[in-house]
Amino acid sequence: MTKSKVRLKVITLIAIMGLSIHTFSKPNKNTMQKETDQKIGLLVIMKAKPGKEKDVKDFLLGGLALVNQEPETAAWYAFQVDDRTFGIFDTFKNEEGRQAHLSGEVAKALLANADHLLESFDMKVSIQPVDLIASRLTNGDEHKGLLVIMKAKEDMSTEVENFLHAGKQLVSDEPKTVSWYAIKIDSATYAIFDTFADDSGRDAHLNGQVASALMKNAPLILEGFETQAIQTIDILASK
Repeated sequence: MTKSKVRLKVITLIAIMGLSIHTFSKPNKNTMQKETDQKIGLLVIMKAKPGKEKDVKDFLLGGLALVNQEPETAAWYAFQVDDRTFGIFDTFKNEEGRQAHLSGEVAKALLANADHLLESFDMKVSIQPVDLIASRLTNGDEHKGLLVIMKAKEDMSTEVENFLHAGKQLVSDEPKTVSWYAIKIDSATYAIFDTFADDSGRDAHLNGQVASALMKNAPLILEGFETQAIQTIDILASK
């Protein structure tokens, strides 16, 4: 299939998605969506040294008190991917806010403890500045989540971004999805980060329109995408 035909097929799928939303979706009066002007963020993935898992978890839990003192940090999530893999995702309105956080107490504590707690942690590689393509936020408890990292096929970055914009409309019809972020890591790498109160909300999302559309579009626009890329995570703390 030529690239032009692939683009046409992707555009058609997105158009169908949009038509379905317009035709069938009804606003949920019980879900209050929050307006946000968050534009940029940070994504940090870290691996605990053997035997240091609890120390890393305790460090992240303690970070909430510090980040609550940062008025320019709009949102902050500490999460756990598996027994030894942890992460931080946070968002800001502007570069000044992001730089204030990188110069703040959480970042200082992370760097001070990295050699002791973390395996092969490199500040220049592990702390990734990101752009927010789209987000949908509501009020609610956040205990479970998903992190999906994906790479666009060559010359398909625009199609991936169009898909993610369309995904915001789809997820707006999911009352159990508390937050949903579409993220651009670099020119070809993207991610989705979303949160839920419990497993039932996460399962509903995984069986919903966004996940279905992702699997339909993946062979066309994503490089080597497999279902294992959809990582279930636990939210340890959030602002």
